This record gives sequence, structure tokens and C-alpha cells, in this order.
Amino acid sequence: MNLDWITPADRLRSLPPYVFARLDELKARAREQGLDLIDLGMGNPDGATPQPVVDAAIAALQNPANHGYPPFEGTANFRRAITDWYYRRYHVPLDPEGEALPLLGSKEGLAHLAIAYVNPGDLVLVPSPSYPAHFRGPLIAGGKIHQLILQPEKDWLIDLSQIPESVAQQAKILYFNYPSNPTAATAPREFFEEIVAFARKYEIMLVHDQAYAELAFDGYQPTSRIRNSRCQRY
Repeated sequence: MNLDWITPADRLRSLPPYVFARLDELKARAREQGLDLIDLGMGNPDGATPQPVVDAAIAALQNPANHGYPPFEGTANFRRAITDWYYRRYHVPLDPEGEALPLLGSKEGLAHLAIAYVNPGDLVLVPSPSYPAHFRGPLIAGGKIHQLILQPEKDWLIDLSQIPESVAQQAKILYFNYPSNPTAATAPREFFEEIVAFARKYEIMLVHDQAYAELAFDGYQPTSRIRNSRCQRY
């Protein structure tokens, strides 16, 4: 049966090829040719899950209280665990009733946030290069992407001075993340203070994808990991 009459929505046609799917194709071809690859693609663990984590998961599955659907907003004790951890880590108080929301994953949250807040035609600021979910979510929602070109000579930091005034006035959301994927760049505290002031000035929603805040090597501490008395809620 010919199903050519089933066509995807126009919003899907606007999406560029998914970079990780393309990388999987290239890796498969290379392995077919007998090449020995060092895979620097998606961050899938190459070792077993620690046994205490496995044991805790098994114990949770065997507890009948955990059977069934959770509440839409997540269980109260889980939300409290999130905000308690955030306070211990950053000394920032959050309300578990309205400022913590469990998700299936950060990628799902980034994309759905755009669907929730971006109307067709809204302008969204996204670094380039960037993590795919930072622009694919806004594109699916019908938003217009303004790329913030990152340059190595500027340490891959967003140069807010290069954003035209007319663009800043139209922008609704600014996506960014430091430590960054894919550049691995980190940002000093002064940058975070500058971007917060920029967002306040133009009333732009800041979306900071903090997925890599706990990754650091050789004694380095990313700004997002440092907790001190100056930390506060913006």
C-alpha cells in the first residue's frame, strides 16, 4: 500500500538533520570498513551502573507504594529533595511547590519549555554552535532563531554587545549553557552577572541548561559549582 499521502507537518520540515543521528550513520560506515573508533559522540556510559544504584532501583521497584502513575508535577518528597540539594549545592532557596518540576530528561524539558512559551514568530536567541535541543524546540514551536555566533578568540562566550538593539528588544528567550556543549567552554561569574542584567533590561527569559555543572577536572571549579555567600536568586 502506498502511504506517500501521509506527510509530516511543515514544522518538522523546518528542522535540520539531527547531528547525533548523522554521527551514528558515519560511525556505522566507519566500523563497516574495519576502522577502530574512539567514540566522542553521545555521552552513553561505557561501564556498568554502580551496584548500590542498581540495588536501590530494585528495592524501589519492589515497593508497592511506587507502583502506579506519579502525580503530574512529581511527588512532593522528590521535589523537596531537588530543592534541598539545590540549596546545599548553591545556597539558593527554591520553593518545591512552584520552582521544581521533575522531567523525563533535560532534552525533553528544553524542547517542551519552548512549546509552552514560544508562539509562532517569536524571536529566540541561541548560540551557534549549540546543543541541538536549544534550537530544535523553538523551531518546532514556530519560533524564529537568531544565532549568536561563538568565536574561539572570545573563549566561546556569548558576546552580548554584538546583539543588535532591535533584536534584543524583540527577543523572548535566550538559551545558553556553561560549561558548554559542544564547545566545552566555561564562563566566569562576571559573564553570568552580565547576561542576567541583559535579560532583565530587555525582559528576556533566560534558559540556562546546566547539565554539565558537576563536570570538572584537574581541580578546576566551574562558576556554576561554586557556592558562596554571593549566590542569590535572580
